[in-house]
Amino acid sequence: MFNLIQMDLYRLTHSVSTWVILAFTIFLAVFCVSSAQSDLRSKEADPAYAQEAPTKITRNEERQIGIVLESDPDWIGGRIEAGSLISTEIKSGLLVLLCIILTALFVNSETKNGYIKNIAGQFPNRGILILSKLIVLAVCVCLMMLIFSAVTAAAGFLFWGRRFYMGSLAPLAAFLAVQYLLHLGFSAFILFLSILTRSSAFTMVFGLLTSCGVLVPLYSFLNRIIRSVRPGTGFDISRYMLDGNINMTGINTALEGMIRAAFVGILFTLVCTALSMAVMTKRDIR
Repeated sequence: MFNLIQMDLYRLTHSVSTWVILAFTIFLAVFCVSSAQSDLRSKEADPAYAQEAPTKITRNEERQIGIVLESDPDWIGGRIEAGSLISTEIKSGLLVLLCIILTALFVNSETKNGYIKNIAGQFPNRGILILSKLIVLAVCVCLMMLIFSAVTAAAGFLFWGRRFYMGSLAPLAAFLAVQYLLHLGFSAFILFLSILTRSSAFTMVFGLLTSCGVLVPLYSFLNRIIRSVRPGTGFDISRYMLDGNINMTGINTALEGMIRAAFVGILFTLVCTALSMAVMTKRDIR
């Protein structure tokens, strides 16, 4: 198992796509801070916005469609906390897009270069191949999240100087831990789709569209059916899906929401890993 993890780590670290995606992680972090700065300047220059700003704050529990980079009206002329800024950027869904692309490219590359065919016969239980990939992806997702957060904080100090401050680290650590589980769950989901379809194109397109909220109309339809059967329940299926929780879980989310999001991330990781192992074990290696 240890040797297999080493081989997968070697493949990941010696892949050009991995370093390109890490470079894009840095770029997107700086881009998000720059966009927030531009947004704050435009709002500050708009006299009408100052009167309406209190009504424009979006609640963490509201499901949004697409990639949404919103700035807090309290940041206009005021101090900006690093945790709030990092939370806003990760909630937008930009980081999960990179996780999806990295996972799809990493998993499907081995079928193209014959790597999986050469080593599969050495393992009686081929499910271990999935565990190795998941461990390597877990390390990479963690690294991407740390780089994204660190670059965001550094860019914040660069753009806003003394207006930007760190604040309490405990809420930020809890938020990053929950979002890490959700992003890892999404990577496990993409891992399963890659093993099932053997198509990096389909996997990336489906994953990217899902993360951008293309399934929200389907969620709304299912919610209406469930609420018609059980009126007054207020059930929302997006609260139990990865894309919904990534978008709705922020640094100020209540403890109940944090626990639910962490559970969703862990459950998706376990279920998708088990399904991937089952497919890998029963399918002929080509």
